[in-house]
Amino acid sequence: MERNSQKFKQLVYDLMNGSLNLRDYPVEESRYVENEYGEGKFCEETYSKIFDLNRKLCERLGIGDGEDEDVEDMINYLFDIQRHMCMKMYEYGWLFAKIEEDKKNASK
Repeated sequence: MERNSQKFKQLVYDLMNGSLNLRDYPVEESRYVENEYGEGKFCEETYSKIFDLNRKLCERLGIGDGEDEDVEDMINYLFDIQRHMCMKMYEYGWLFAKIEEDKKNASK
């Protein structure tokens, strides 16, 4: 798979957010890419805080099931922004690695 393909970038992103079932469907890249939502990791701890704040907000609003549609939409939009930024960051990393490689090759 091409390392700069949309499919590969999605694989890395899915590994980072822990959305793949690696027990039943292991992939080689999981040896290099960590689940950033794993126990004790920054993303897991921060998401836990978001979850708690959502629960407290729903209590304050008198929403018994703990889910407010607007709050859920905000969280999902933030995840959309996260995904977009991650994909762009990958592309910039790829671009700058290519620029460095081209500079090295040009100086030979």
